Amino acid sequence: MGFVPIIALGLPVLELVGIYWVWQGLGAWTLAWLAWAVVAGVMLIAHERMHFAPRMAQSLFNGSAPLSVLLGSGLRFLAGVLLILPGALSDLTALVLLLFSLFRKPAAVAPSQTVRPGGPGRDDAIEGEYRRVD
Repeated sequence: MGFVPIIALGLPVLELVGIYWVWQGLGAWTLAWLAWAVVAGVMLIAHERMHFAPRMAQSLFNGSAPLSVLLGSGLRFLAGVLLILPGALSDLTALVLLLFSLFRKPAAVAPSQTVRPGGPGRDDAIEGEYRRVD
């Protein structure tokens, strides 16, 4: 477990080195890139906060797996947080997470677990017509 502090201290150093290399190539445009990344991260987090509950409700109503919606939303939220952190490595990781969350296939639910529009499925109910004869 001695390598955890080394990694925790090494990541910001790698981010600073990455920003320095980008500055050498782009110059002052690096500041615009860093500002754009922060704005994009804040907007992505705000979008996920606004659309998570309706997406989860729609998933539950359709009978699909809610864990799939939770995973996709969590990946996009984490990508937003990584975009807020300055650095090329965190931005590339955020881009990979965004692409993974957009192009993955949602998990399917077995037909026996689907929910009918009338309410939860009850297999013990017998449907039919009833007429009382005295």
